[in-house]
Amino acid sequence: MIDPNLITIGLCTYHRQEVTDTLDSLAKIAIPNGKQIQIVLADNSVEADSKTLIESYADQSPLAIHYLHAPASNISIARNACLEWALDHSQYLIFLDDDEFVVENWLNAHLDTAQREQADVVIGPVLGIYPEQAPEWVKALDLQSVKEPIIAPSGKIETANSGNTLINLDFIRQHPLRFDLEYGRSGGEDSIFFRQLTMQGGTIAFSEQAEASEHVPLARTEYDWLYQRRFRCGQTHGKMLLLDNPSTFNRLKQIFLAGAKAGFSYIYALRFINQETSQKYFWKLRVALHLGVVSGLLGKQHLTQYGDTH
Repeated sequence: MIDPNLITIGLCTYHRQEVTDTLDSLAKIAIPNGKQIQIVLADNSVEADSKTLIESYADQSPLAIHYLHAPASNISIARNACLEWALDHSQYLIFLDDDEFVVENWLNAHLDTAQREQADVVIGPVLGIYPEQAPEWVKALDLQSVKEPIIAPSGKIETANSGNTLINLDFIRQHPLRFDLEYGRSGGEDSIFFRQLTMQGGTIAFSEQAEASEHVPLARTEYDWLYQRRFRCGQTHGKMLLLDNPSTFNRLKQIFLAGAKAGFSYIYALRFINQETSQKYFWKLRVALHLGVVSGLLGKQHLTQYGDTH
């Protein structure tokens, strides 16, 4: 039975003990009068290794926590499990990553924006907190933060990540979208999902006050990891360009444009080749992004960056 006053908060987790820090954060949020929250935690591991941890935590927590075992090693499976549960029970689903923590007014900000803008989706910023040992260029570029949405040439927000995102489930009940399993190991499943949503008439709004933060693991500040991440993001963008227009002409046009941008970025990177500056890495990572777009347009298999973790 659907309760219009119930808000589901979906957490997808995979071998991450720090999920309890996220739950601690949610225990401190302000909840609007008359509303209730339900945490649905989808464990994407084969072993269900978070089950004991979460059940023990729930016994001592004021939060209502529902554990789901949603194997295996494919985050789309876990996201869809949260989505199916929420569709049966609540008006809104808010996805939050299992390593994020939120400000006290986070929930109010999401709901206020959804109601004021009559939006089907609301996204909030995610701020990366870097380890002291992280390279200075990584901190300067701040690639792990999402501080504002990307505005398309249409003037609208046409896609989103799912790390800090509210969904009005009325839209999903009318348009039965699900996260594509094809992208569940590479990432990009959320970008594809929300692009499909806006292509079917859904709207996305941004709430600056619905802020979340995350501690960035040192391994994710390494150049090789960031290069692969940007390449994979490019692959997803290439796929989305074909969602908009799958014609052969558009595919060839976009391949030419992305290839030209990769070449331009490479030339700019060469200008800083002997300098250890953020600009050098910015342009090198732009090369990765545009090469990824070409790969996606050519239909190449998505790079699988997350094997044992996501």
